[in-house]
Amino acid sequence: MTKTSEQKVINFIDENLLIEKGDKILVALSGGADSVFLLYFLKKFSKRFGIEVSAFHLNHKLRGKTALEDAKFSVDFCKRNMIELISISKDVKTYAKKNKISVEEAGRELRYAELNKAAKKMKCNKIATAHNANDNVETILLNLFKGTGLKGLTGIPVSRKNIIRPILCLSSDEIRKYLKQNEIEFRVDESNLSNDYERNFLRNEIIPQLRAKLNPKLEEKINSTSGIISEINSYIDKQIDEIKNKYFVFDGKQLRIDLKYISKLDKAFLNIFLKSVVENTFSIELNSDNIFSLNDLIKRQTGRTIQLKEDIIALKEREELLIGKRTYRKSGHTVHKLKIGDKLKIDGKTISIVKVNRKMFKLTKNKSVEFISGDGLSNNFEIRKWKTGDKFNPIGMKGTKKISDFLTDERISSLQKKDQLVVTNDGKIVWVVGLRIDERFKVKPESKNILKLTVSKR
Repeated sequence: MTKTSEQKVINFIDENLLIEKGDKILVALSGGADSVFLLYFLKKFSKRFGIEVSAFHLNHKLRGKTALEDAKFSVDFCKRNMIELISISKDVKTYAKKNKISVEEAGRELRYAELNKAAKKMKCNKIATAHNANDNVETILLNLFKGTGLKGLTGIPVSRKNIIRPILCLSSDEIRKYLKQNEIEFRVDESNLSNDYERNFLRNEIIPQLRAKLNPKLEEKINSTSGIISEINSYIDKQIDEIKNKYFVFDGKQLRIDLKYISKLDKAFLNIFLKSVVENTFSIELNSDNIFSLNDLIKRQTGRTIQLKEDIIALKEREELLIGKRTYRKSGHTVHKLKIGDKLKIDGKTISIVKVNRKMFKLTKNKSVEFISGDGLSNNFEIRKWKTGDKFNPIGMKGTKKISDFLTDERISSLQKKDQLVVTNDGKIVWVVGLRIDERFKVKPESKNILKLTVSKR
């Protein structure tokens, strides 16, 4: 049994190219069976792979004395096996409350954040986590119940960026039998026996019943199916990569999707396309309800919007579907004062007005910098978001134009329009920030005072 388990992991690592000679690997060590097995295995075969192995332990401060005993066990285990270890504590409950997330999510966020810090400190180029075949099945079933779609059914990725999962090929039973045969001690996490967390409920209640009443080889079959789905998903991702650059544009703030093109897609592929592109662009997860809402939005009239996740919204325009972050705030009517020589930070931007001499006056195509004549202007400028009825005289044009029409002509989407700032002086719009100054305030040969207006990101 020992050789079989070891060989399975060696083959799995080689087949998936998880380890290269010269790698420095940091193992996430909880003290439980899986992480103890992983650390012991990598240390035992470090010469075979040509690697260096270190460990990291995090006390989540959730289980009091037991957690301290886990930390001590990890320290002792690493000492006996001559493995360098970093062991720290973090208050997960406080972090969860502060960030308004679940304790599970908080633990995961802190764990990976601290793992990356430790890896950098110990100069490790890879992080190994001890997810096993049973964890993969639990993840797949949770994703299935939550309706996360095809990608969710691929399960836990074998590797992602600098994180590798070398023992995804082994079941919990295989790992525990190996440790027992080799007389290797490990800690038992009592919280895994509680059904307070959804994963534990699935592990302790649902999966045993499915295994007993439907298929005794449940984990094996689900993992096998997951592998097939992963291959299908990889193929679809390649197809999406080939077409997405032609029919959508992301400018760093919003995603523009060509409606004429996607209307020709088969509905099934359209759903997969939308899910993949939106998730990868904004690092969010969409469920089946979100995809249904997007499909419905495409059929609706221009101007309709829906909320996808938190601050991510989608807008239907004539020829495009626009998706981006909602940044509009109720304080949209606030008026900010700004004097010459000062700077103002507002909505993630810094706006400044300074007096310059004529030698510094130089027109450029950079819309973040403008020069105006300060003759006849007061020292009290105001910055606010534009409002209905606002008009100005765009430089280079005759007559006035409504700000709303100007923004439309400039192809500013409805997602961004509400946040457009204007600089005024004595009630007159001097600058539509980052876009155009007013003709009345342009620098003329006879201008005595020249002001430089600048907008930049914080």
